[in-house]
Amino acid sequence: MGKALYISLFVLSLLSVGCKSSATLASDTCGQTDYATQKKFEKVFFEANKQKVLNNKEKSLELYNTALAINPKSHATMYQLASLNYKLDRYQEAVAFAQKAVATTPVYNHWYSGLLGEFYNKFGKYKESADVFAAMVNQEPEVRKNYTEAANQYYNAKQYDKSVAILKQMQTKFGVERESSTRLDFVYSAMGEKDKAVVEMEKLVEAFPANVQYKGYLSETYMKADKEEKAITTLEQIIEEDPAVGKAHFALYSIYDEKGKDRLAMAHLKEAFKYDDLRLPQKMQAVSKYLNLLKSDTSLRADLLEFGETLELNYPTNIEPYILQSDIHALLGDYSLARINIRKAIEIKPSEYQLWTKLLGANAQLDDVDQQIEDTDEALELFPNVVNLYVAQSYAYIERKEIKRGISIADEGLDVAIDKRDIMELTLCKALAYEKLEDYNKADRYYDEIIEINPYNATVLNNYAYSLANRKIELLKADSMITTALKLEPSNPYYLDTKAWILYAQGDYAQALKILNKCIAIDPNGKDYYEHAKACYEALGNKNMANEMQQKKMDKLDDE
Repeated sequence: MGKALYISLFVLSLLSVGCKSSATLASDTCGQTDYATQKKFEKVFFEANKQKVLNNKEKSLELYNTALAINPKSHATMYQLASLNYKLDRYQEAVAFAQKAVATTPVYNHWYSGLLGEFYNKFGKYKESADVFAAMVNQEPEVRKNYTEAANQYYNAKQYDKSVAILKQMQTKFGVERESSTRLDFVYSAMGEKDKAVVEMEKLVEAFPANVQYKGYLSETYMKADKEEKAITTLEQIIEEDPAVGKAHFALYSIYDEKGKDRLAMAHLKEAFKYDDLRLPQKMQAVSKYLNLLKSDTSLRADLLEFGETLELNYPTNIEPYILQSDIHALLGDYSLARINIRKAIEIKPSEYQLWTKLLGANAQLDDVDQQIEDTDEALELFPNVVNLYVAQSYAYIERKEIKRGISIADEGLDVAIDKRDIMELTLCKALAYEKLEDYNKADRYYDEIIEINPYNATVLNNYAYSLANRKIELLKADSMITTALKLEPSNPYYLDTKAWILYAQGDYAQALKILNKCIAIDPNGKDYYEHAKACYEALGNKNMANEMQQKKMDKLDDE
C-alpha cells in the first residue's frame, strides 16, 4: 500500500514575475543586471517561450539554457528548464533545476515548490516531497491541497506520525471534514491503531449526521477494527434512513455470506441488485458465485432467475442481464431459453463475438441445424474472417445431409484460414463429409493431412480410428491411434468407446464389453455405448443382455 495515495499533478503555466514594467516581465532579477544584459536576456527568454508553445522542446530547451547563461539568477528560467527536462525524460536535470528555482527565488512561489514536491514524489523521494508540501502548508495555510499532499507523502515515506500531525493540523484549521478524516482512518489503520481510526470516523459521522456515505465509511472502519456488530448496526441505520442504498445491502450481504448465514445474505444481495449505486460489474461478480454452485444445488434456480429478471428490469439496454439468464438456463439444460436470452443480448450488441459463440453452442445442444445455418450466415456478415463460423456451418450442412455444401463451406473457410489449428478443423470437416459420402479414399487422405500437421490431435486420432473400425480395416493402425488419444485423455468415454469398437472389429467381444461398461459408468446417457454393447452381446449369443441394452438405448432416446 506504499503508493496507494498519489500526488495530484500541478498545472504548469508560463510564469511572469516581479517587475512593474511590461518591458521586463521576463526578468526576475530586476535591478541586478544592466539594461543591455536584461534586454538580451528577455529576447532569448521570450523566443524560448515561443518555441515551447510551438512544442519545439529541444529548441526551447537550448534557448532557456542560453537565457540562464545570460542571467544565472533567473528562477523563472530554472522553472521552465525543470519542466522541459522532465518532459524530455531527463529526470536528474529536472530535479536539479526545480531545486535551484526554489532556492533562488527571494520570495515563496507555490508553482516552484509544487513542481519540486511533485518531482520528489515521482522519483520515490517521499520524505523530501512531504517536507516541501509541509513547508507549503506554513506558507499557504488556506490551501487544503498542501495538507493532503504532505500527509500523503509522509504516509508513502512510512512516517505515519508526521502524516497524522499534518492531518490534525488540517482539522484545527478547517474542522472535521471528509478529506482529513478518511485519511486519518487510512493512516491509523496502517499503524495498527484501529480504535483511533474508529474515533476519527465516528467524529466525521457526528459532524455530518445526515450524510449516509460517511456512515458507510464508518461501517467499513468498524469491520476493519473487528467490530462487526457495530458495522451491522450502522448499515441497518443507513437502510432505515434510506432503503435504496444498495451498497449498504451489499455490505450486509458480504458480512452474512462470510458468517454462513445464507438466507440473510441472499435477501440483502437481492435488495442490493435493485439499486444503481452498486455498479453492475459488482453485481455480476457477486452472482457468479451462485452460478458456480447451481449444478450442485438446483434450489438456487429461483434466486438466480430473480437476479436475472431484476437486472433486466434495471438495465434493459445492457447485455449482462441476458447473458446471466442465458447462462442460468444453459446450466439447467434448458438451451431453448438460453438461446432466447442470448439472442436478446445480440440484438443489443451484435459486434460482440462471444455472444455468437454462445448462440451457436445453444444451437448445437439443441441439434437445430437449420437455425445453426441461419445464425452462422448472419454472423459471417459481421465476422467474415472468423474460421470457427465456417466450421460450425460446415458441420451443420453435413448434419443436414447437404454434404457437398458442407465441403464448399469448409473450402471457403480454408481460403481465409491462416492458423494451423483452424486449417486442421476445416480439413476435419472435409474428412467427415467425404466419410458420409463413403468416399473413404478422400476421407482418409484428409485425416492423414491433419495428422501430418499434428500427430497428437486426440479428436482426429479418435475419429480416424473409429472410421477404420467401422470399416473393419487397418485395425492395427486404428488401435495405435486410439492408444495415443487415450494417453492424452485416458478417461474420455468417446475414446474408450472407439477402443471397444476396435476390439469388437477384432472379435474380442468380452474385452470390448469391459471397456463399454466403463464408458457407461462415466457417461450413462451415451446411446452409442448401449448400441455397441448390444452388438457385442449379440456376437456372444447372449440375447437377453442384447435386448436389455436395446431397451436402455430406447429409454435414453425417450428421455430426450
